[in-house]
Amino acid sequence: MAEELIETIWLTQEAYDAATAELEHLKSTGRAEVTAKIARARDEGDLSENAGYHAARDEQGQQELRIRQLEVTLRNAQVGEAPEGTWTRSPPAAG
Repeated sequence: MAEELIETIWLTQEAYDAATAELEHLKSTGRAEVTAKIARARDEGDLSENAGYHAARDEQGQQELRIRQLEVTLRNAQVGEAPEGTWTRSPPAAG
């Protein structure tokens, strides 16, 4: 198995705190809201022609992707200034 290249992601304290708060929100309130939308749409009947159900499932997929992006970013994050000469990039934008 090939070793993964782990890149340090430099964040300000403000950016780290914002990403942490967004992740906590998505994993708790966000997931609960999407689950409720899916349940309501499922109660409407035939799922094959239920646009609300398909939209809620798409939203769930996007939300889970964002959760994974934030988890990777925070797992590899260092708070502070990147050392001089270090190539930097912005963390993934909110969807």
